[in-house]
Amino acid sequence: MLLKYTVQNKAEAGTYALPFQVTEQEIVLSTLIIPAGEAEGHILIEVSLAWENPLLNWDIGELDIRLRRNDEQGPVLDWLQDSCYQEGFAELSYEETAQQAETHVYCLTVQSADHRAVVTGPLMMRGSVYVNQMDDNPDEQ
Repeated sequence: MLLKYTVQNKAEAGTYALPFQVTEQEIVLSTLIIPAGEAEGHILIEVSLAWENPLLNWDIGELDIRLRRNDEQGPVLDWLQDSCYQEGFAELSYEETAQQAETHVYCLTVQSADHRAVVTGPLMMRGSVYVNQMDDNPDEQ
């Protein structure tokens, strides 16, 4: 397969709003948009983030990570629950095939019961579109 399009959102530790205390309320960390003109093909969404447990009493920290379609209320496409004693690094990967050229929006959300997670970064969310072959002249049919 050939890479047709890629887009990435990234935040290093200590930049933007990082570190970020995660609460019981599900909150948006990042949104990724693949434009309609680029969205036809095999779509791969990759997420990675570093986080830590703010509790120093050896209780396990927990972080729920969700990839949703469109916004924080959209359907869950993939979900991961990560846990650690001190520091964690979570990765999530989601694939789908887009048959129609329409805008695809992916929303990354996080949630943690009892405030048992702090996203420290780096945080990365990447979307790639792959095709079997590139169309040299799309106007010629």
